[in-house]
Amino acid sequence: MDIIKYTIVDAFTSSPFRGNPAAVVILEAPTVLSDTLALNIAAEFNLSETAFVTPKPLNDADTNSRSYGLRWFTPASEVPLCGHATLASARVLFAEPRLAPTNVTTLKFETLSGVLTAQKVKGGGDIELEFPASTLTAIGPDAFAEVAEVVCEAAGGSVSIRDVQGAGFFLLVHVDEGFDLEHASVNASPFLKLASYKAIILTSSRPSSLAPQAKFISRIFAPAVGLPEDPVTGSAHCVLAPYWAKVLNVPSGHAITARQASSRGGDLEVVWDEANARVKMRGNAIVVARGEMYIN
Repeated sequence: MDIIKYTIVDAFTSSPFRGNPAAVVILEAPTVLSDTLALNIAAEFNLSETAFVTPKPLNDADTNSRSYGLRWFTPASEVPLCGHATLASARVLFAEPRLAPTNVTTLKFETLSGVLTAQKVKGGGDIELEFPASTLTAIGPDAFAEVAEVVCEAAGGSVSIRDVQGAGFFLLVHVDEGFDLEHASVNASPFLKLASYKAIILTSSRPSSLAPQAKFISRIFAPAVGLPEDPVTGSAHCVLAPYWAKVLNVPSGHAITARQASSRGGDLEVVWDEANARVKMRGNAIVVARGEMYIN
């Protein structure tokens, strides 16, 4: 009987049952999984993402870093980028000296989106991820009107829209601070009408009642990929960080505190590195379960 070990981690939180849960599977040689089996395992967990981590051969030059292959699967497909499952993977690796000795401070993940890094943050339990920044593009007036209509339908009432910008499969919608985004009841189904985008980001600088230090809040809806609302979305902050850095006049390289205001909620800091077109995200993660899966 073949057995794989797994860890369930709540990412972007320091409390269990908050943040965004991800399953992490470490595949040590000689274990190799087919794409079909990886997909079946992800479907069995039925979490938004399952991360599969493969340690790479040790390079003599790697004194303070280690390299790994990293893939992410939803219950339906492989995805090119996932922030919270990367943070979850880093938490598991940093806690296992056999895989990441205590002198290792940087993890390098080889992914479909290039090489991503995770670093220990000095003076606390946070981990810093570095991802490519998204490029935002303003949409035309007709598309703006369509988005405004759909957002009002989803919110069940009138919502003033301050800005709308596209970024790949994300659509960022800056709602007026008069709208209580944090506590609003939002029906994600109308967002399916915006077929050019897989995920809709609603965001505002209205203060959060649960995280008053946050400079902006967001909620992310992705019914097109089976997620009515995602608890905490690291990849969406590759869009949010450059957007809010400009809106709030925060210089490149300076941290901005953010809150994703889903029912589970999540907290992080983001830093936009404009010159290198990168976004750094800092957050915590907590292990909530470990176990074994029998795969044949």
